[in-house]
Amino acid sequence: MTEPEVPAAEKQPGGKYDSTFAYRYFKDHYWDGINFWDERNARTPASLFDERLDKYYNTLVYPQADSVIKELDWMLGYATNNEEMTRFLLVKFINRYLNQKYMWEDAVYVHLYQKYFSQKEYTWLTAQGKKIITDRAYSLMANIMGNPAENISLPDTTAKMRNLYADTAKFTIVCFWDPTCGHCRETLPVLDSMYRGKWKAIGVKMFAVAKETSGTKKDWLGFISEHHLQEWTNVYYSKEEEKARVDAGVPGYSQLYDVQTLPTVYLLDKEKRIVAKKLTWQQIDDILQLKIKKQ
Repeated sequence: MTEPEVPAAEKQPGGKYDSTFAYRYFKDHYWDGINFWDERNARTPASLFDERLDKYYNTLVYPQADSVIKELDWMLGYATNNEEMTRFLLVKFINRYLNQKYMWEDAVYVHLYQKYFSQKEYTWLTAQGKKIITDRAYSLMANIMGNPAENISLPDTTAKMRNLYADTAKFTIVCFWDPTCGHCRETLPVLDSMYRGKWKAIGVKMFAVAKETSGTKKDWLGFISEHHLQEWTNVYYSKEEEKARVDAGVPGYSQLYDVQTLPTVYLLDKEKRIVAKKLTWQQIDDILQLKIKKQ
């Protein structure tokens, strides 16, 4: 478990030192002497090997989906020669990415599911465990960062069907909320203040999906009127609509947008690609300002 010692860097042509030498050497030699098909790794005190894996992914692997996926596949490619090491690493990785710390990690989790779980059976994985993994993967597949968001078609306050993709705004904020939700009642007026005071001027449109829970359409309409949200596109997602979609074998919007808590907020670009998700209003503002500066 000894970490590599980095030798002194040699001067490059022109008399300069390679500023990335120490990093590259340390990463390239980090796993020297460790074979991922050797099940003794899984039998070491858990903290030792776990800490080594955590350090590698937290400090040496570039924090981006493609980079992490490449490293996972490299390790698991060797580990598949040994059932115990396959189990150890798959349990480690699927638990790590089950609840993502960063938005781009959704693609890592879906990759793990599609390549290592969807078409494979393991003696150590229970039916309940596989269902948990599968259900989470299906909740993420439709809303991976950078992919187009699923279209939404629901009735507005006049019962007219409104289509998410009908609007060609530069940016669209999609907000799933509930008028009986305390946090939603606090958040939506703040979102509207930012929209009116700042975001509207840079081409942002608001698309609010009221998800029916314990409240009614009257609660929904009352909140819109009370807080003057008429400039938003407001649509209503009833329990009946959700049930009808699920009964017909069509994923509900709650699944398509991975709505586990309310409010759930997405930021989409002009082509309705997912720029960011599960955001606070402060995060939305920061991302919008960065996007505008780059244009």
